[in-house]
Amino acid sequence: MLENQVNTKQILRFKIIESYNQRYSTRQIAEYLNISQRQVVYWIQKWNNEGRLSSKKRGRKKKEKSEQLEQFITQKTIGNRNLSCKELSLLCKEQFQNECCSTTTVYRLRKQLKFDYKPPKIRQCLTELQKIKRESFAYDHQSNETNWKNVVFSDESWFYLNPTRKKIWRRRNENDDSVFDEKEKFSKKILIWGAFSHDIQTDLIIIKGNVNTEVYLEEIIKKSRVIELANEEYGSLHWIFQQDGARPHISKKTMKYLNRRCMVLDPWPPNSPDLNPIENLWSIMDKKLLKTLPTNEHNFIELLKNIWDNICWETLEKLSLSMKKRIELVIQREGESINGFY
Repeated sequence: MLENQVNTKQILRFKIIESYNQRYSTRQIAEYLNISQRQVVYWIQKWNNEGRLSSKKRGRKKKEKSEQLEQFITQKTIGNRNLSCKELSLLCKEQFQNECCSTTTVYRLRKQLKFDYKPPKIRQCLTELQKIKRESFAYDHQSNETNWKNVVFSDESWFYLNPTRKKIWRRRNENDDSVFDEKEKFSKKILIWGAFSHDIQTDLIIIKGNVNTEVYLEEIIKKSRVIELANEEYGSLHWIFQQDGARPHISKKTMKYLNRRCMVLDPWPPNSPDLNPIENLWSIMDKKLLKTLPTNEHNFIELLKNIWDNICWETLEKLSLSMKKRIELVIQREGESINGFY
């Protein structure tokens, strides 16, 4: 009699999880099985957190084995970030003779251990001289207590109409048009420029062709009205313009034009996109673009402008103020890349 009751309870729990996997709500499951919604939520949470439906506590030996398995999975995952769940499952079976180590179990434990399958983080490769210049730059601005609210950050960036890294949901052996991405020899890409500070944001500039000194001054600096906008907000010569060390940015003609109208944050350390907060804006735009499917270049440009125009002010303010933390991190890391640390 007692055994039948245990089996009935176990079947009920499996029905809860089965219904949950079929996308039924907790309320619908409770009504269907004639049990409380609280009970449904409890077993769903237990399944998600522990991967089991037993109400009994694990014995000490079983718990120790589980901890050893988790440690092994952590060690192997960190040792080889490209190791698949199938490969790791085979390694686990070799290590733990009597332990159940299916591919699904390995995947669940990896998720439980907070591992996610994502593209690797990117950081620039820096020479020793570049590290020294970055650290010197950071020390100078820390000692001078630079007011980063008054700094206008600027940069160019390429955006691709058909990024190759996008992912879609598809079944094996599906061959209709919707599962294919037409690959062109030369992907369509658009070069944009933008600038922002704690209190201002320019229009997004679409750049056609290569950028030289003339294009930079006429089509970007003048067309964006960045100097006029900053003067209106901060007052003439009461703000600082940031740009990287690209040749059109630091040519004699460009610097002569800029120095007559504003202060320039010079020199910006080479190979230091991680120091520029505008890179975070490009990343935000990139992620939003992946959620849409622009059909042609015109739609693509309009979408880029729309995303840029709708970035909230709170984001701009936080990014502007993040410079203080970035400077501190560069000093702490002795000039090394700070990507992923802020």
